[in-house]
Amino acid sequence: MVELWLVRHGATAWNAEGRWQGQTDVPLSAVGEAQALALGDHLRALHASQPFDAIVSSDLSRAADTARAIGLALALPVALDEQLREEQYGVLEGHT
Repeated sequence: MVELWLVRHGATAWNAEGRWQGQTDVPLSAVGEAQALALGDHLRALHASQPFDAIVSSDLSRAADTARAIGLALALPVALDEQLREEQYGVLEGHT
């Protein structure tokens, strides 16, 4: 049976400010980086007996950096795919 795990990216400054991000490439905050590392450690411990096979992520930095932190913990490469980007919100991006 195939198991699919979906993970949301770590926090960004815009998340904390309640701003729409869309496809604007907002990086992880220090909190988001710590969240990504902690999640990687958690997933490694959780799946020690049945490891993950692959990690695929949006190419936006907040998602890609989250995936890379998880990949580091799981010793897996990350495949980036622009088709996994968040929806584009046009003029609303950056607004609260």
